Amino acid sequence: MKSEFSEGALTFFLEGRIDSNNASEVEKEIMDKSPLFENVEVALDAENLEYISSAGLRVLLKLKKRLKKELTVRNVSDEVFDIFDVTGFGDIFNIERQMRRISIKGCKKISSALNGEIFLLSDDEMIKVYGSSIPLADVKKERSYAQTAMVYGVPTLIPYDVVQCEQGYGIVFEKAEMTSLAYIISHDPQTMDLYAAMLARTLRELHTTEIPTGKLPDIKERYKEWIREADDPADSRISVFSALIDSIPDRNTYVHGDINLNSVMVQGDELLLLDMSGSAYGNSLFDLSALFGSLVGIESTDEGYCRRTFGLTRSACISFWNKFFAAYMSDRQEEIKSMNQLLSKYFVLKQNVLNKVEQKNRLKF
Repeated sequence: MKSEFSEGALTFFLEGRIDSNNASEVEKEIMDKSPLFENVEVALDAENLEYISSAGLRVLLKLKKRLKKELTVRNVSDEVFDIFDVTGFGDIFNIERQMRRISIKGCKKISSALNGEIFLLSDDEMIKVYGSSIPLADVKKERSYAQTAMVYGVPTLIPYDVVQCEQGYGIVFEKAEMTSLAYIISHDPQTMDLYAAMLARTLRELHTTEIPTGKLPDIKERYKEWIREADDPADSRISVFSALIDSIPDRNTYVHGDINLNSVMVQGDELLLLDMSGSAYGNSLFDLSALFGSLVGIESTDEGYCRRTFGLTRSACISFWNKFFAAYMSDRQEEIKSMNQLLSKYFVLKQNVLNKVEQKNRLKF
């Protein structure tokens, strides 16, 4: 039996049939690894498991008792799931059913997202396919956050199941006739005022949408983790950014976390949000800074970014930001100048931290 130890997790890969003929052998192979159990997550992968008898189930039960914690069995086929279900073992273990496999060969590409591409799957479904470097945990997280956001009124698509395809993992969504905000503005600049105002209204509403405790993460914690990773005593800008993050008033309202013109889609007279993996609760400043960075900040250090990413000139991106922000700050026009200065400072400090994190991650590999 194959086993794999990676990133603090030990996975056993169950294969073929496990019954009275080989259950003791399987048990020995698993328990031989028991010295590793204390400090790691242990899971079972049942993708190639065809059948398990009562003798095999007792082996899994012994493993769970040895671990004294939850045991996950992943990639369980329908046939094996029925065995867990009828015996009641489905209530004892954390069972994750085998993912549906989907081919996107011949499927029409609809648009690109920051971490994947969207294809038309059928008359009723679309699929967002993630890059091969995106781990399954991140895909499942985006699906979970999209479901939570939808429940609390965030306009997004219904996410169905997580699947496997040629390039990696994907999420199947309901089909929607939609076009990215970037595409519409780049092909019809006359609509800029209309959509800047529409986005301002949408975000103002979302930034007053309360999220109950525990339903989404605190966005401040994400930033604090980056700051911890970037730790460099010689760089005073990191401590300045840390103090700035701490000074932002806490809120329990929705933030998208990575709002930009490609993550906002136009469907008729409504805006929909995609790329939900950054969804959290917190102060609206985090969303405003993300949008400012994508439209104004990054271009200042990476000439041509707006053209490559949104199909827009630098001046068009700045113009959209100014129109959007004026509409968003409709009742606080006197604060626009100071807020732009704050967002500019915030962007520089944030980029410094993210660059440090990226450099350290490169050194690890």
